[in-house]
Order: sequence, then C-alpha cells, then structure tokens
Amino acid sequence: MKRALTFVLLLALTFYFGYNFYYANIHSHTSYSDGAGTPQEAYAHAANYVDVLAVTDHAYYFVEKIDGQDKLLLTKLAAKKATKNGRFVGLWGFEWTGGVGHINVYGTDDWISRNDVDLFGLYKWIVERQALAQFNHPITTFGTFYDFEYDPLVDEYLNLVEVGNGSWRGRTISDEMLSNFLVALNKGWHVGATANQDNHRPEWGSANDTRTVILATELTYESVMDALKNRRVYASEDRNAKLIFEANQYPMGSILQNTWSVNFRIYLSDDENFQDVYLISQSGTLMQWKVNDKEFETFYSCNVPDVFEWFYVYAIQQDGNRIVSSPIWVHNSDVYAVNTKVTVTGKTADLHMDLVNYGFETRNVYILAKVSNQTQSFQMSLQPKEKKPIKITFSNLESGTQKLELFIDQKPAFSQEIELKTFTILLDESHENSYPQLKTVLTKQMSSFADVQLNSRYLRKIPAGVNLIVLPLPKDGSFKETSMLNNFEIDVLVNYAKNGGKILLVAFANSTFDESYQKLLEKLGINGMLIKKEKGVFLETEKLLDEFSIDCLRFVLLEDVSKLVEIIKGMIEK
Repeated sequence: MKRALTFVLLLALTFYFGYNFYYANIHSHTSYSDGAGTPQEAYAHAANYVDVLAVTDHAYYFVEKIDGQDKLLLTKLAAKKATKNGRFVGLWGFEWTGGVGHINVYGTDDWISRNDVDLFGLYKWIVERQALAQFNHPITTFGTFYDFEYDPLVDEYLNLVEVGNGSWRGRTISDEMLSNFLVALNKGWHVGATANQDNHRPEWGSANDTRTVILATELTYESVMDALKNRRVYASEDRNAKLIFEANQYPMGSILQNTWSVNFRIYLSDDENFQDVYLISQSGTLMQWKVNDKEFETFYSCNVPDVFEWFYVYAIQQDGNRIVSSPIWVHNSDVYAVNTKVTVTGKTADLHMDLVNYGFETRNVYILAKVSNQTQSFQMSLQPKEKKPIKITFSNLESGTQKLELFIDQKPAFSQEIELKTFTILLDESHENSYPQLKTVLTKQMSSFADVQLNSRYLRKIPAGVNLIVLPLPKDGSFKETSMLNNFEIDVLVNYAKNGGKILLVAFANSTFDESYQKLLEKLGINGMLIKKEKGVFLETEKLLDEFSIDCLRFVLLEDVSKLVEIIKGMIEK
C-alpha cells in the first residue's frame, strides 16, 4: 500500500516548495498487447500502490479491435473512469517499438505503429499532434535512437527519458541508461528523468519500489500532464523518497534564461538513510556530499561557464537505491553549441559541434573560435529550431597544452584544454605485421610526447603532420598477397621520404623481408644492398645484419621492444 506523508510534513513542503509529490508508474502493459489483464484491472490494482498509472500498450497490437472498438480509445475510457481527483490519476498512451528504440506517446486519441512509420516519421507525427512523449529504456538491446540524434523541434514534445526500467526486484536504474541519459543531454535534448516498471504481468505499481515521482500542484489529469510536459519529475528506486532540486527558486525541469550565476537548493528526505549526493553538470561533477542521514538539505552557488549548461542531482541511499533528478538548464543565448567534440591529430585540432537555434525566430550570430594566437570567425544565420553541423579546423598549432575557446556573439560557448604532441607517429598494421608488444610500447610509453596513429589499410596517402612511419616487417609464413607492399604504396612511401619524412623498418626474430621491401630500399636510393633471411637470421651480403640507417630510413632488428623508445627519440633529435 502507498505510504502516506504526514500531514505536517506535506503541508510544510507544499508551502515552501509549491508542489506535491505524486508517485507514478508511467510505462505498463496489459493484454491489449503483450501483457496480462485489462486496462480496467490495471488501474484498479495500481490505485492501491501508486498515485498515477499510465497504460502504454504496444501500438502494433492495436490493428486488432475489441468488439469493433479501438484499443487506445478503450484504454482512454478506462483511464478517465479510474481517475478520482485527489486520489488517483489514470493516463493512457501507446508504445512505438522500432528497431532503433522504443517511445511512449501519451494522451492522444489516435496512434501509429512501427509498421506505419520509421523513427523520423514518428517524430513528425508527434510534432503534428504536439503530443507528450518519452524515450524508453535507452540501452543497446532496445536501441538508442541513432545515439539520440537531436531535433530541436521534436525536443519541444519529447520531454522524458527513462533512466530506470524493470519490474524485477533490485536495481532498475542502470549504469547504461544513466550513461545514455548524459548522451541525450549533451546532444541537446531537454528531457526529464523517469523510472518505470514496464509491467507485463498483473502487478502494475506493485512489482517493486521503482517510481517516477511527479511534482504537481494537485492530483488531477491536467496538473499531472502539465508536470510531465515541464519535466517536473525524478526517477527513484525508493517508493517514497522525496527530492527537491531548485535553481534560483525554479524547480527541476526548468530552463533558466540569461543568467550567469545559479543558486541551488537540494533537499532529500526518506525513512532510510542517504549516503552520497552529487550535483552533476555538463562540465562534470560540481559537488559531492556525504550524508548518512534520513534528511539532507544544502544550498550551493556557482557561475555558469557558457551559454548552454545543465545540472542535475544524483543521490544514493545506504541500501543502494538510486535517485536521479530531472536537469535544470541555463540558456544564455537562443543559439548555442551541443554535441561538441575536439579531435587532435599532431598539431591540428578540429572542433566539431552542432549549432542549434532553440528559438522560434531566425537568428544571425557571430561565431569566434580561438586557440593560442590563432582565431577563426564567421557570421551565420539559423532558421527557427534549426540545427547545423559545424567543423572548425586549426592547423600548425604550437606543441604543448593549449586552450580552445568558442564564442557566440562574444559570449563564451565552449572551452577545452587540448594537448598537442611534439611528434606524430604512424604505426602500420596493414601488412600481416601487427605485433601487440610493439603497439603497447608506442601507445603507452611514448604517449607523453608523441601522437600515435594506427594504420590498418593500404598506404594510399600519408596523413598530414606525420613525422615518422613505423613499418614493421611481416611475420614469417604470412600470406604474400596481403603482406607485401604494393607498388603504389612504395611510391607513397618514397614521396613521403623525399618530402622530409622518416621511416623506421622494425624486424623481429619471426619477421621476414620480401622483395617488395627490397624494392622500397632501391627506390630510396639504396642500391647494391641485398637483405635476406636465412636460418632465422637477417643477412646483408653474407654478413649478419641487425641495423643500418640512411637519412630518411632506419632498419632495426629488435629483441627487446623497450629499446624502441630510445631509437625513436634518437631519430626525432637527429
């Protein structure tokens, strides 16, 4: 049965906070699809355990009528009949289940299934009806919506995402769903955190203690739907834990406009102890509090680092139960960057981002990006609710730690420190010449001063900025067609060397030296030097060979790969 709040506590929280706590399960099924029982039975059962239940059967089952009547409309009738203002609210909807993910749609009078539209067709359908929707259980098994590819217009209506799902006893808020929650936020989605039982047996609301907690002014259909649409929800593995998360006196789910400082209030209470409470932002974990108490309240202030930022609370109780708030967003511009990523190759840095106009008016903005003493700037126009992928490239940067900064209309929009290596090495692994110990030395021991790139395809073109190519010889007994150098690869390597590049040929006891590598030496101007391997040893004109070098190439026979670091440093300094 539902645990009732004491009247005094409820009155105090409502007076201070402005909302009541309603414990819900907004994802469940009946025999109208692949569950058990009827919607009427589901609502009647759930009313003993939760304040709100949504029945969301799989839409592709709706092609079958019940006595000629549509299943969704029958569910709606049952929900309305079960709703008793102040006591229980029944919600209705359907689950669209495509191969790229599952989505709940709430409160519509019609439905659409995976047999009718793909994901983007569903998005269009949702926008046309301005329907409330939820990303369901975002894990690899069910799909993650093309890694939460962002659409600013759909974002107006797809307001929720499950970070917890399951009707079993134990953890339902999973690390994978939490990780994908962050992916969705970083891609730009404004989604509130929910946790639901997804019942397929007649245990609606009673399967476990997992709850979506709704912060609403009253227990009515209109008030509950308003809370869901405005993301005033949090996910809880505890059946009656209370969480208040506010910024500048606005509740979780809010989007704050034009503020560069935020004052947070976090309040938690339950009949079980809390252990850890985290305040997490797009920039990382801002604070962690050790609690060890049934009640916790704190106030925390910070500055907003750029024009787009989000914050949420993550709490863990001593019994392991998890609680995840909906975020609070700060927009200091209608245009901002999401899905930002920096890639560094040698002395080149690329800033990748999606530039978003969240507003409903066309925006002309001035973009400025800079690293050290290099700057790039341009004007850009974005239509209402438009997203544009942008790539900004900086070349020939100075080595060492640099700060990359992005500004939109002179407001800070993104910053990240990047590490530019002094040297770039290309390790070839495309000619039956992959040696794990060699790769380990290069990628681990040399990472402090060298950017190591791996090549697993034919050498058709050497990437810009590569200072040294490490070319291990193929292994004995390798398939000749894949181990030998092609003529075009030899030409590429020769041109690379003529333009100042260096090549290190690495041999091991189990390596071979075929005629294609001999041809490479000849084209590099090394004539009359015949290298062969007999009885397990490398020979040059009948003399043992373990090393030779010219200006652009060095050959070494390695017994100990740790010596490779010293060899490469010698080539760099030469």
